[in-house]
Amino acid sequence: MTEKDLLIKNDIREQSEGSSESLNSMKGEDYIPLNKSDAKKNASLFSSVANLSNAVLGSGILSLPYVFSLMGWALGMIMLFAVAGISWVTLQMFAITIRKVGKYTYEEIAEAAYGKKFSIFMKICIFGITLSASTSYLVIVGDTFPKVFNYSNPDGHSFWTGRVWISICLMLVVCFPLSMMKKMDSLKFTSTLSFISISYLVCLIIVRFPSLNATLKASETVAFRWNYMKILTGVPNIIFADTAHVVLLNVMGEFSNPTDKRIKKLTSLTLLACNVLYTIASLFGFFSFGTNASGNVLNGYKDNDIGAVIGRLVIGIVGIVSFPLFVHVARSSINHLLFHNKPFSWFRHMAVTLIFCGFTQTMALVLPEIQLITAFSGSTFSLISVFISPVLCYMKLIIPDSSRKQRIKYYLLMAFGVLLMCVCLSMIIMNQILHEK
Repeated sequence: MTEKDLLIKNDIREQSEGSSESLNSMKGEDYIPLNKSDAKKNASLFSSVANLSNAVLGSGILSLPYVFSLMGWALGMIMLFAVAGISWVTLQMFAITIRKVGKYTYEEIAEAAYGKKFSIFMKICIFGITLSASTSYLVIVGDTFPKVFNYSNPDGHSFWTGRVWISICLMLVVCFPLSMMKKMDSLKFTSTLSFISISYLVCLIIVRFPSLNATLKASETVAFRWNYMKILTGVPNIIFADTAHVVLLNVMGEFSNPTDKRIKKLTSLTLLACNVLYTIASLFGFFSFGTNASGNVLNGYKDNDIGAVIGRLVIGIVGIVSFPLFVHVARSSINHLLFHNKPFSWFRHMAVTLIFCGFTQTMALVLPEIQLITAFSGSTFSLISVFISPVLCYMKLIIPDSSRKQRIKYYLLMAFGVLLMCVCLSMIIMNQILHEK
């Protein structure tokens, strides 16, 4: 089962709560029982690591060379490992909470810990993460396809092969019709395609590195850059890239024999594999472009570079087929928040889909830089999912009787997360205002 399957199954489980008829129709290979005792836990450690890795790897890797250009390669590595370490700790805490409480949706765990209001708050956070992911995929589509269509004539751009026209056409012809589907089972292959695309991207960065690095000056590849505004603007991109906590719920729902030891192996191997790829892409990408690294690393290669054109095409296709899956999850969140007790309506289904697609497409055209979207999501929704909510749920559900002295390290971690969120978000806004001026 892949990352996209996990999102689909989570949504199906939530929809099954509302109607016994829909529950009966879903039973089959796409059905996950609501109770822990009924769940089929037959996924091996290897397949679970693969599923969770697919959840972590995504559009965030495209902006990591740019992040290194903001802070220098050595400081970038320190930040990458620091965020990975914190994510590893909170991922283990959350996995232990899932196993011992027996809940397999973020909302159920949040409600078990702090009631309905906290559950709604987490639903909003999940919606925010899916909104950011959806918009980032549309930005990727807008970045890649115009250059693919203009490959044979890179200097002959026209309105018909421009970003706006191609983005709108692909939305109307492909993305919106696919987003209208009630079930997204036919798009399960996208995670495999995504992994192949990311692997190709990393290979492309390595192969193109020698020729590009030869033209760089030493001043463009410094180890440390002590510009605090740029550092705090770059950190959220790393947090966004290391967010896997939401999909962990579904992986745990099928993970066989989820002991504490096996949970530790699962989270450790996943973050190790992903951060090895992140490290390679970040370092080789940074030493290819230096301080001129783009927010989307593919934009740094020439328009007529055949290797880069193939990379843009594959990544663009991933963006097209991945977007509807996140629309599916976001639409489920909207229905759960606003229309929880109402029966299914095709009119409402179309209206919600149309509004969401229109809004995300507008955002992708207004903010055509992927690092802005990943930075905003990383400093808000992703940061809450990594630093704050797993710790809150762990303290409430796993160690409710612990002393204040035992809890102090958890309070410090959450306080650091809140402080980081406030400071990073402020720096992102200030940096954008100064950039506009």
